[in-house]
Amino acid sequence: MRVLIVGAGFAGVAAALAARRAGAAVTMAQSRPGASSLYAGVVDGELGPAQASGLEELGRALGLRLSAGTVVATREGVVRSAAGSDSALLELGALAGRRIALVDVARDDWDGPLLVRSFAASAWARASGTRFELVPLELLEKGHQRRVSSYDFASGFERAERPAWLCELLKAHTGPDAWLFGPWLGVGRDLARELTASVGVPVGEVTSPPGGVAGARFDLRSAALLRALQVGFAPAPAFRVAPGAAGVRLELTDGTTLAGDALVLACGGFVSGALELRGALSGAEPAGLELAIAGLPPAVARGELATSVSSMFGVDLAAHGRRLLERVGLPVAADGGVVGAPRVFAAGDVLAPEASSVGHALESGLRAGARAAAAR
Repeated sequence: MRVLIVGAGFAGVAAALAARRAGAAVTMAQSRPGASSLYAGVVDGELGPAQASGLEELGRALGLRLSAGTVVATREGVVRSAAGSDSALLELGALAGRRIALVDVARDDWDGPLLVRSFAASAWARASGTRFELVPLELLEKGHQRRVSSYDFASGFERAERPAWLCELLKAHTGPDAWLFGPWLGVGRDLARELTASVGVPVGEVTSPPGGVAGARFDLRSAALLRALQVGFAPAPAFRVAPGAAGVRLELTDGTTLAGDALVLACGGFVSGALELRGALSGAEPAGLELAIAGLPPAVARGELATSVSSMFGVDLAAHGRRLLERVGLPVAADGGVVGAPRVFAAGDVLAPEASSVGHALESGLRAGARAAAAR
């Protein structure tokens, strides 16, 4: 059994794991980053018990802490609940009623005084009696580090001598029950875990900005998992799906054609370019939201064809609301297969009509991979 997968984000990686666990060989077409590479480190969406074993394995491999009721702090100053998070984020739920030190650093993208006031004023902090206090730390080695990206700043702490130095710096400040950093605790190295073990109190981060360290960590960890699963790669965009002699053919833009027994479309949504607005202002064709891969049924938006024209320029987001973009995708049958496309399954952002989230991507990816591996 050979399963083809388009996309290597959360949904695609989950589908690959499920298909390989079912004994299928997997080939993945992946050409560009998508929304998974931009995620902030927070897992939203409901994680059901049906895929518990697969989710547990994915969580370990991708460095995710999957637990309903997780509480995290965002870099925008919000304390919020989630279904899980990157393991580097500080889990506030276990620290209710304690004293949390927020690191203050003279970076242009970091306003410690404003953040500590916002966290302290949050409904969660007031209800739990949790205290946030600002602790200045001299973490900048050179002046330019106040302006470099959070990714570059985080990478700097992975140099051989820096973790031990940072550990001693934190140990010199007695009193806090936990330390809350910006998104700077390493990219390929799990510094949050190392510091927690060495300092003796929890050490973690706030959420990352789009394109920050959380997304970079996902890219590194998912690549390692796919290598361990022995997934084959075709580094070119898919542009057409067609019936094959034994199942499905996937045509790529570089002229390659992949043949498989089943196909999982985990190609993302608008961020990755898998869903797009076509025909607007051209006058040559009806305008609408469509899938970029040919040979598949039309996309739907909340159960209606997404190609219908609702204004003279195409889809009227002012009338329907921007959240309509989270409801556009391929329709699926009860067995998870794409309606009108035999042996083709959808997962993640390309699946309608559920809202996008990391949790939905993981759940739907595991289901689609398992069903594709069992397709006959």
